[in-house]
Amino acid sequence: MARIENRAEISLQILDSMAGGKSMRQSCLNAGIGASTWLDWCAADRDLDERYARARLSLLDAMVDQIITLADSPVAVLDTGATDPGLVRQRQLQIDARRWILSKLAPRIYGDKLDVSVSDTRISISGALAAAQARLVDVIDVTPSHALTQVHSAQEVHSAYVYSASEDSPRETAPKPRRIMQDSYDDDR
Repeated sequence: MARIENRAEISLQILDSMAGGKSMRQSCLNAGIGASTWLDWCAADRDLDERYARARLSLLDAMVDQIITLADSPVAVLDTGATDPGLVRQRQLQIDARRWILSKLAPRIYGDKLDVSVSDTRISISGALAAAQARLVDVIDVTPSHALTQVHSAQEVHSAYVYSASEDSPRETAPKPRRIMQDSYDDDR
C-alpha cells in the first residue's frame, strides 16, 4: 500500500495515466494503490476530485483516438493473401466496446441522436374520424316495447313486433333509428 507522503506524486501519476488512455483501475494498479483508496482520496479532496473529473474527460478523448487508431491500422494478411478474419473481428469488438463506453459515459457528446419529432403528414386524425363516421349505418331499434313483455309464444312475438313497427301504430311506439358502427369485416362477405 502506498504511503501518505507519496499521495501527491501518486495522484499525479494516476491522473497522467488516465489522460493517456488507461482506465482508472489500471492507473491505480500501476501506481500501487487500490481503486477504493483512490476514490476515498478524491472524496476527501475537492481539488483532486475536480482534477479526476477532467482526467476522466481526457480518458474519453483518448478512447476516441484509440478507435481511430484501431480502425486505421492495417490488418494482417494470411499466407493465402486474404485478410485475417479473426483479427478483423477482434478489432471490430475493440471499437464497438469503446463506442459503447463512450455512449454511456458521455451520451450528449458520443451517444446516438434519436429524432423523436413527428414529420409524417400521411397521418390525419380528421381523415380517420371521417372514415369512421362513413362506416356508421342507420339501424332500426329492435328492442321490444313494454306491451311485448307479456307475449309468450314465438308467433305472438312476431305478430306483436310487426304491429309495433307498422305505420298504423302510434308515433310513440314506432321504432327510432339509431346509428351503430358497421364492422369492418362486413365488406369482405
